[in-house]
Amino acid sequence: MGRARRKTFGAAALVASAAACSGTPEGTVSLVTGDEVDVFSRAPAAVTLVAEKVALDGARTEIARAELPVDSVRLGAQQRTEVGALAISGLDATGQVVVRGETLLVQWGALENTTLEVFVQRTGELARLPRGPEAFDPAVTAVVSGRFILAANGSATILYDLLALKPLASPPVLPRSARSLASVGTAVLVIDDEGATTFDLSDAASYPLDPPVGGAFGEVAGGATVTAPDGTQYVVGATRAAGGPTARVLVIDPEGASSFAALTAPREGACATFVPGRGLVVVGGDAGAAGAELLAPGASLATPLPFPADPVKGCGATALDNGHVAVAGGGDAPVRVLDLACAAECAPATWADAVPLARAEAYALAPDAAFILGDDATGATRAYRATPAGAREVPLRVPRRGARLVPTAIGAPVVVGGAAGIEQYLD
Repeated sequence: MGRARRKTFGAAALVASAAACSGTPEGTVSLVTGDEVDVFSRAPAAVTLVAEKVALDGARTEIARAELPVDSVRLGAQQRTEVGALAISGLDATGQVVVRGETLLVQWGALENTTLEVFVQRTGELARLPRGPEAFDPAVTAVVSGRFILAANGSATILYDLLALKPLASPPVLPRSARSLASVGTAVLVIDDEGATTFDLSDAASYPLDPPVGGAFGEVAGGATVTAPDGTQYVVGATRAAGGPTARVLVIDPEGASSFAALTAPREGACATFVPGRGLVVVGGDAGAAGAELLAPGASLATPLPFPADPVKGCGATALDNGHVAVAGGGDAPVRVLDLACAAECAPATWADAVPLARAEAYALAPDAAFILGDDATGATRAYRATPAGAREVPLRVPRRGARLVPTAIGAPVVVGGAAGIEQYLD
């Protein structure tokens, strides 16, 4: 595991004082490039650095611009109590962004006497995050508090801090062997075939959880967890690769209260995603039922969608926008797109090029682009950027097997497991 390489802007300051405070306390901003060595110098080289403040609503304000190379960049005064993120762009001689990086949300006042690291990387490719964990083979992953990547194999875990950009030295041991995970605050719900336990990562307190009325935890164990924009989570039993077909869905609201819902047909090996304004969409996993189903927010029973039966197993699904779902993998088929506005006798549209993955996960990059990660027929992990025009393979920095895709709060997918380190993709 290589040492993190960094470029420090010496006196570069993120001023965290409110106007009423005396003085201008400064915190150092340090750009780190992880294990990649030519981020700024590779052709086309970055010649201009732009720093932006990202508000809670996503609005961006440029706060610094400098020609590279530089030793310092002054970022200006910020309100001590204000919360936001810092985004860095490296522009080439034509003004195109060739280097990017962004932090999680921070309170500017907290940076007064500390160094804020910003991981930056070349766009359009994978890059290794700083101080990545040793090799680990996760069976399941989760994001905790929007900040920590939790990966589990049985009861063993790794925990990587996306703000501090380093793994926890002593990762927690879970109270049971995890087949599915969900998180609320610092607590995670650990599910296996026998039941579920709530485990708080802040103090290691745990207690068994009784299942809600209408189902058993064993019916969703092994299923993927899909998160809605409001924080509601769905543990979808139908997405599990083994354990038998099931129609059960565990729904966990943002406060942690849980209930069971159901699909109209038991499925196995299906894929699922949440579509804003519509609900949970589940695709495939049954050769005789509707090709997809929709579980609306607050509903206890899903509604079949008018797509033909789809026996695909091991697929990945992602919402491209409020009305379209991309489905990839589960064989050698090209990416196909379901139009949820279709009312009768619907057929998915297809994108050019096959994505040959026996098991896949997908992440929407834009309404017409998706990042797809999975394992091919030999078990090797491969990654693609797919659009209607075709699919481009994105080389992994290190060979992996059985790696998992994890979405992050900055809108970037990361690749965890199957080898040492964690890799991130940014368009």
